[in-house]
Amino acid sequence: MSDVLIKVNNISKSYSQGDIEIKVLSNFSLTINRGDFFAITGPSGSGKTTLLNILGLIDNFESGNILYFNNDISNFNEVKKDNLRLQHLGFVYQSNNLFDDFNITENVALPLLLQGYSKKEAYENSKEMLNSFGLSNRFKHTPKDLSGGEQQRVAIARALINNPDIVIADEPTGNLDHDTSNNVFDYLMKYSQNKSCAIVMATHNLSLASLANKKLEIGTKN
Repeated sequence: MSDVLIKVNNISKSYSQGDIEIKVLSNFSLTINRGDFFAITGPSGSGKTTLLNILGLIDNFESGNILYFNNDISNFNEVKKDNLRLQHLGFVYQSNNLFDDFNITENVALPLLLQGYSKKEAYENSKEMLNSFGLSNRFKHTPKDLSGGEQQRVAIARALINNPDIVIADEPTGNLDHDTSNNVFDYLMKYSQNKSCAIVMATHNLSLASLANKKLEIGTKN
């Protein structure tokens, strides 16, 4: 099995603001291998989130191509993209995007339920994952009953529940204090090492970025 998960070849992406075209990425290339922990840094507006959205099959690009598992996704329809995301990708955001009306067991079980797991099996796997994040005493709590750090751990647990090959994390520690940020980063680092998956994380935290095994700095906005 190849270690190459994603190969980005000379992609370009721009946005229009009135009559002005803003080039965000220009002939950009990147290879992401199994076990990579990529830290992407750069000032606000430099294209970090745009790049993550492209890698996550959320945003389109204008030229070049991207290979996922050696398959060119250029002609993938939305159903194929949805299936690829569901089976191979996990997402963590600065805003945890948890469902307030669901308890955390239900939140974490959602990706498995979408894959067709029975409710019983999905909930059992959810509780096992939450236990590994030190949240075994919170199974029936809703997100609003948790601290910010606990909420982000739940969000990470949900991102990892389907054993993704690639985790895309956009400022996952942006709203957290120093110690909690380090703990969240440690969870992601350990998961990457134990599961040989790839982590691609955009961050303003240069201290955490320095701990990643691969680093990419995106230039300033024009």
